[in-house]
Amino acid sequence: MNLTTLLEQPHIRAKIMGTTLIIIGIIFLLNPNDLSIKIGFTTLLIGIFTFFMITEKTIPQNISDAQIQGNLDALRQITTDLNLQGNAIFIPQSTLLSQERIFIPLTTKNITIPDIDDTTVFSTGTNGKSLGIAIPPSGIQLLQELEKQGNFTITTLDTIEEQLQTFVGMNLTKTITLKKNKNNYTLEIEKPQSCTTTKNTCTQYPCPTCSAALTAITRAAHKKIWITNATHNKNKTTFTLKIGD
Repeated sequence: MNLTTLLEQPHIRAKIMGTTLIIIGIIFLLNPNDLSIKIGFTTLLIGIFTFFMITEKTIPQNISDAQIQGNLDALRQITTDLNLQGNAIFIPQSTLLSQERIFIPLTTKNITIPDIDDTTVFSTGTNGKSLGIAIPPSGIQLLQELEKQGNFTITTLDTIEEQLQTFVGMNLTKTITLKKNKNNYTLEIEKPQSCTTTKNTCTQYPCPTCSAALTAITRAAHKKIWITNATHNKNKTTFTLKIGD
């Protein structure tokens, strides 16, 4: 394991920080005055606490990203092989559906979304409904973890942007905004974790961070969320959304 990989581990960073604080504390204690002694003891105690603090070992970020990217690549291959041309439509919970789904239609025109329940995977186009596949969003598990910090279900479209700041607080993004623009909404996410730069993936099956944000908006709106476009500008990913049936 190289130095960079080691430094990505929180328990290693905690020990480095603790050691640094202990050294600073000792230096202050070597200066014989009241202020230096107070600062020295305080810094020393914080350093000892930080050094011995139990910090869970985690998978390095690049390994985690590689696992996620592998899943996204597999899904992209499936959509390519099935020749699915339509963009993702986030389907909210309903009496038939216990958890949000993404519906990816075969075509981009005259889309009629089928009745999707928990057993639906392929829509075969019966009864005039659109062909396509229905799959869970990649960010559904992430959103469930974030909801321990706040419930997106009881949020409305008017207040969802404030609730989305949970993503920033958890270091999943640098910034996140949702703005209404005439009949559309614009979701802008800066530096989403594990985000791909492939447009087809963003429009059809977004990465977990973006997907979790889109699913949160779906929960707040209690309506379908249609991705009409997705663009990348340096570190920002911008989705253009249509909300409603």
